[in-house]
Formats: sequence, C-alpha cells, structure tokens
Amino acid sequence: MCAQILRQCEVVRGGREPLADFLGVHPSHVAIWLSGREGPPRAVFERAMEIILAEHDRRAALEQGGRTPRRRRTDSV
Repeated sequence: MCAQILRQCEVVRGGREPLADFLGVHPSHVAIWLSGREGPPRAVFERAMEIILAEHDRRAALEQGGRTPRRRRTDSV
C-alpha cells in the first residue's frame, strides 16, 4: 500500500526527484520504497499523505467551483 501511495505522489509531484526533494530524502530511498522492498519511515509516509490530501482538496475545490478537475495522464495509477 505504501508503494502505491508513493507512486501516486510521484505523479502529483512530477517525478521521483521532485518527490524526494519534497520528502527530504535521497531519490534512491524513494526508489527502494517504490519497489516495495522496504517501507518508508512513518514521518516520510505522513508527509506523502499530505500530497495526497492536498490533491484531493485541489480537485474538490475545482468541483465546487463548477469545473471538472483536470485529470493527470496517470490518474489511473
């Protein structure tokens, strides 16, 4: 589950390096977590959840404004 959430975060942030910068970790750590071999520390996971919640809020605000949220190329991830 952590790997799937991190994949979604990677899409929202625009790639592995921007995600790693946001999380305050090296991109190689993100690669390990994305592979599912290890899970991220709790603090990193909580930071990743901030990305998911912010994206949810962005879409909800657009819907309330009568606009359809623009789908990202990889929304099906």
